[in-house]
Amino acid sequence: MKSKYLISCLTMVAGLSLSTQAAMADIVVKWQPGDNAANIQKAIDSGDSTVIIPKAAQPWLVGETIYAKQANQKIVFQPGVVMLAQKGAFKPKTANMVTVLADNVTLSGYDAKFRMRKADYQNPNLYEPSQFRHIIAFRGANNFVVEGLTLQDSGGDGLFISHGQSQKNQLPAKKYSSGIVRDVISRNHHRLGMSIMSAQDLLVENSTFQGSSGTKPASGVDIEPDHDWQKLANIKFINNKFINNQRNGIQIGLIRYRGNNVSDISISFDGCTSTGNGEDGISINAHEPGFTDGPKGFIDVKNCNIASSGENGIFIKSDHKNPVDTFQINFDDITLKNTATKSTEFFPISIQNSLEPGVVCNIDFGKKFSITDNKNRPALYVNNPAKKQGLTNVHGTIQVNNSQKKEPSLGNNLNNVTLKFTN
Repeated sequence: MKSKYLISCLTMVAGLSLSTQAAMADIVVKWQPGDNAANIQKAIDSGDSTVIIPKAAQPWLVGETIYAKQANQKIVFQPGVVMLAQKGAFKPKTANMVTVLADNVTLSGYDAKFRMRKADYQNPNLYEPSQFRHIIAFRGANNFVVEGLTLQDSGGDGLFISHGQSQKNQLPAKKYSSGIVRDVISRNHHRLGMSIMSAQDLLVENSTFQGSSGTKPASGVDIEPDHDWQKLANIKFINNKFINNQRNGIQIGLIRYRGNNVSDISISFDGCTSTGNGEDGISINAHEPGFTDGPKGFIDVKNCNIASSGENGIFIKSDHKNPVDTFQINFDDITLKNTATKSTEFFPISIQNSLEPGVVCNIDFGKKFSITDNKNRPALYVNNPAKKQGLTNVHGTIQVNNSQKKEPSLGNNLNNVTLKFTN
């Protein structure tokens, strides 16, 4: 710290600007053998506007959670930095490598890596089983930025985005997080590449979510709130890839998002690719069967390619008593190619319902939706409960490229359904 103040004094004597003083006074953390969590934490807790983690000859071992609790701070991981979870550490079931609690925090690390020890966490002889040992968790953090980092081998999620911490029997004061995820590679996690429980004004761009496997959902991204006071508003995915995950590339689960306090949802995917995932390219579980108190709003998917999924290309389970009181699902400029590769028990598009009263509703496939398939099956499947309960407000034109030319069966209980198939 003496050198920092000396730099500031020399700068003032030289008559340089305040911004130059601040830049020259950034804290650079010194690498040390063994656990570096304490010295990194001390630098962050200083409140300095910029904290720099420089490249070292060896990885920066981290043996306990690092907390970002100072607002308006940028933490820079220089190119070549490796932040490595210490062997035998993170024993608590909910121990994250980094937890961001403050607003306006940036984690910037182009060509820098965070690595945990997934194989160890999956070994019950070494660790108590858990799905919550995340690399970076944002808890009620507004206007965050995470950019350039490679996140791999966690015992939970690469990124976890949710509400703030709460006192017992009280709702959290900060009910969502907001920010930007850009140029991130998130791979080989035990649960998810990224989990979104509660977010508003969230942009995810130019990122890859790959190879999640271990415990459900085992997907690229899962958007799934638990409480009606949480938010899924203005969430945008632009130019992202969801690749080779054990289950789904993109998963949206809304069955628990119901109650008096739900807000309209607004979720969009633009220019994204979902390929090689073990189950569905996109999976949307829309409603709790038999209930009408879910959200309104929309899910938009446009200019996206889905290929080589093991099960369905797109899976939608929709079950709502009143179509006026629920959200819209819109597709535009979508390509499905050789999806549902496991067997003909799966389909490029699968629409399902339960036996509870309610209809599949409010789906528009747009005018530019293409399916290429080579198996003897229809391009779109509607299960028997959905045929019985009916389809309402389902539109669009789907071009099917399949020499088998097997026609889909939508059932006879159709209300305002104009869906067409062309060859």
